[in-house]
Amino acid sequence: WEGVFSEDSKITLTPSHLSVCVRSLENVKLFNSNLDVIDEAFEYLVNQSSKGEKGQYFTPRYVIDMCVKMLNPQEDEYMIDTAAGSSGFPVHTIFHVWKQILEDEGIEASHLFTIEEKPHRCTEYVEKRVFAIDFDEKSVRVARTLNLIAGDGQTNVMRLNTLDYDGWDEITKEESWNDTYNDGFKRLKKLRKNSNSYKEFEFDVLMANPPFAGDIKEGRIIHKYALSKKPNGKWQTKVGRDILFIERNLDFLKPGGRMAIVLPQGRFNNSSDKQIREFIAERCRILAVVGLHGNTFKPHTGTKTSVLLVQKWNDDPRAGALCPRQDDYNIFFATMQKSGKDNSGEKIYRRIVPPDEEMSSARDKERDLLLDEHQHLVIDHDLFNHEGLTEDGIAEAFMEFVKKEKLSFFEQSPFVTPFSKDKYERLMDGLEASEVLLSETLKNKDFRVDSEFHRKPPLKNQKYEYVDIGKHLTLVQYGISIEMNEEGEGTKIYRMNEIHNMLCDIDVLKSAKISSIEIEKYKLKERDILFNRTNSFDLVGRTGLFKISSDREFVFASYLIRVRTDESKILPEYLVAFLNSNLGIWDIKRRARISINQSNVNSQELAAVKIPLLNREFQLKLKEIFDRAHLKRLESIKTYQEAEDLLLSELGLKDWEPTEETVAVKRFSESFLLGDARLDAEYYQPKYDQAELAIQNCGFSVEPLGMLIEPIQNGFDYREYTEEGTPYIRVGDIKNGQINYDSAVKIPITMDDVAKSVGLHTGDILFTRKGSFGNSAVVTENEVDAIISSEIMLVRINEEYKSKLCPEYVSLFLNSKFGYLQVERRVHGVAYYSISQPDLAAIKIPLLPTASQNKIVQFIKSSFHSKAQSKQLLEIAKHGVEKAIETDEKTAIHWINQELEKLKIKLPSLT
Repeated sequence: WEGVFSEDSKITLTPSHLSVCVRSLENVKLFNSNLDVIDEAFEYLVNQSSKGEKGQYFTPRYVIDMCVKMLNPQEDEYMIDTAAGSSGFPVHTIFHVWKQILEDEGIEASHLFTIEEKPHRCTEYVEKRVFAIDFDEKSVRVARTLNLIAGDGQTNVMRLNTLDYDGWDEITKEESWNDTYNDGFKRLKKLRKNSNSYKEFEFDVLMANPPFAGDIKEGRIIHKYALSKKPNGKWQTKVGRDILFIERNLDFLKPGGRMAIVLPQGRFNNSSDKQIREFIAERCRILAVVGLHGNTFKPHTGTKTSVLLVQKWNDDPRAGALCPRQDDYNIFFATMQKSGKDNSGEKIYRRIVPPDEEMSSARDKERDLLLDEHQHLVIDHDLFNHEGLTEDGIAEAFMEFVKKEKLSFFEQSPFVTPFSKDKYERLMDGLEASEVLLSETLKNKDFRVDSEFHRKPPLKNQKYEYVDIGKHLTLVQYGISIEMNEEGEGTKIYRMNEIHNMLCDIDVLKSAKISSIEIEKYKLKERDILFNRTNSFDLVGRTGLFKISSDREFVFASYLIRVRTDESKILPEYLVAFLNSNLGIWDIKRRARISINQSNVNSQELAAVKIPLLNREFQLKLKEIFDRAHLKRLESIKTYQEAEDLLLSELGLKDWEPTEETVAVKRFSESFLLGDARLDAEYYQPKYDQAELAIQNCGFSVEPLGMLIEPIQNGFDYREYTEEGTPYIRVGDIKNGQINYDSAVKIPITMDDVAKSVGLHTGDILFTRKGSFGNSAVVTENEVDAIISSEIMLVRINEEYKSKLCPEYVSLFLNSKFGYLQVERRVHGVAYYSISQPDLAAIKIPLLPTASQNKIVQFIKSSFHSKAQSKQLLEIAKHGVEKAIETDEKTAIHWINQELEKLKIKLPSLT
């Protein structure tokens, strides 16, 4: 095999190693149209560092198949992949055309599709019309091998630098290169537009996934491309590889030629890349954009990508397929909803029975996996129908779109059914897909063509006027970028994770040393709105109303945007409720520019969100609900403080305050030989000794926590989060004695997959051991199905003390100043403090009588009830907005009254 093995290569596999290989591979299907197994083996062979540093990764076969189905290459057309990798696009193009040829000749493809003898038309097609180029020698060897296996011994895979075409003459003079690639190169040269240049070719179809990392910096290459110029006409000093591939690929196509190219998401929506999109639209008809799932290229990279499909303009039928230039036309947009892979990059396979219909064992689930006619597992995606076994997907919807638009490459033939309006509408309704006029995309100032931005919109209520939010904003301001601390030094500063339930948290963790001028500039005022502009996709856009609850001053960090409204048109409470409603979230999420680990919505995009103008009477009623919710929140805090005050009063310690003295003198035997083996000065601060002495002398029995509980367990470490799955409680979800279950991320496992005894029971106590250490909360029936982070300790009262101790009392004591001082004394670390299990077990717990504990618990429950009511009120406000938008304000008010009546809450203006 020329270009794969050198002439002097010898097989060095020993008989014993061969035996191992045979045993490992004897049950693996290596042939027919599914080459995933061979693909993955070859991907392993290609050194990942040499691929990854340039952002070049093998394209999943289901993405390749979608592109092939959508571009529909024909037997008489020339096809090329200019960044071939393992040559997936050419191989699957070959399969696509071969099936047409076999069907045309009345031959049925068997399960040995790739090795059986085929008509001469099949081998002639591969030999003359399918080409592939890659710059990496090892990749080319892999690609040639795969082509030779799949392509009946034929291949036109060549090692060339696609972008540096002026260097081709030099490399083709090398004898070793000629020995391997000359036959294919001679065929390639025949497809040049001009015989004295390698710049332009006349291919009908091009499919590629070019490298999308790293820049080209050589001026001699950059100066060949129009996309290397700045808007002022000057040359850039470096240009992204994928940008140059866009222009280069278009030069490979003849007029009317069509292309599918995988590109990083920013090329579709970054304002700085608008020039690229305009360049493409000038030279081509944009056929479609398909947004791929963020897991598509995992585990190698989490870069969000999309597939762009275009056809070059052509008014001359003699030059190529017709694609007459139009000023306006429809573009097909679709977004992948089924990921095909989990967050770790493992493939997700289609099950015969959907997993939510029944609970089954791991063995049953494996047995229920769907197999195709070749007994291969079927990947669970919505890109296309897999051999009639799954639902029609994006590719099938696009085929109907092309037929509707009467484009050249799906003209009616024995292989193409006529356009079906019913089928098209059914598919578009079932998918995240839409068709949008080019003129509509141009209305966006950045000319965004990402499929997420063009998601199909909800129906508008014709009763209302919809306006850009920005039209009625009086202030739009980014927060301050500054170093923060947890020691309380300076002014309290809001961060992106301190907005919950449509209100800004009453207290925040961090502070910043800010000048008086900056305080005045960034100080929050009553009813200011904070918008989370940068966060994970789930949390970006979270919006809250700031309510004053003390005389402390607060500022806000740079990843938040502060807005104020023209209250004659939009009250702050209505805007906050709207941005948290279904319609508001839809508009925000579609505008989010997604990168690997975070999403961003800038102030211009926020200002462009459309909001219906509801009447003032309805908005004022929303304000009353927000006001009452805030009062309930304050009531909750006050009652929780009363619970702690009662606890300290029962212990006789209500007026106790720690000393400010910082000097302690200890005997060596006390502090080391007989003590805690600690020599850090912080541990011996007098306030800690005084606190523990006060507890010991409180008049009640005192025991170390370890005597009262079962062995402490740390939670489970898991870092890959998903949109669906089991709630995963982390340190930030435990605050003020409660677990914020709504803010918990999801992970794709259950407790059955956790090899630790950390399943939750009602009444368990969770304690944060690391980072924001020392926060405690009791597990309720709502959280028992969750999994806890490894930075959380699970504390469970043992059988002996179950009847003597209320978990809520223990949790409150740990959260009190006496609990915190004991914990603070025992933490260790440099940058991030943490507490060990033995140190937590040593915390002294006073054992109050059961009656006193119960009295304290009643205050705690009352506090939590008020907090729950606050949240319920805000949910009513949000859903009230949704109902008003769907129907009208009167219907919404009637529903709000009913919900408030259920809560036994009466607002004056709602009577």
